[in-house]
Amino acid sequence: MTITVKNTTPDTTRVTLFGELRNGSFDARIMAETDVPYTRCWDDQIEQRIIYIQPDPDQLKAILVALNERRLSLEQLQEFGSVSGGTSEIPI
Repeated sequence: MTITVKNTTPDTTRVTLFGELRNGSFDARIMAETDVPYTRCWDDQIEQRIIYIQPDPDQLKAILVALNERRLSLEQLQEFGSVSGGTSEIPI
C-alpha cells in the first residue's frame, strides 16, 4: 500500500523530522525548516533525519506505524520528499 504525501514547497519550507529512539521506536515532528535543532530533538534518540514532506496527521501516523513495524526504514523514507512541491508516493 502507498500513500500520497505533499512535498515541501519553497513558500512554506515545512519539513518532517523523524527520530529513531534508543528503545527501537520512532517519533516525528512537523516544523519549519528553520526550527530544526542542530542538536538532538529527542533526549533518547539514536538518529534523526529531515524529510521534505508535509503529511497530514493520519499520514504521519501511518508512516510512524510503518517505521515501528519495520516495513519502512529511515533510509527508504529519505528517498522521498522535495523542496520543489509536488507529491511523494510512500510505501507503507
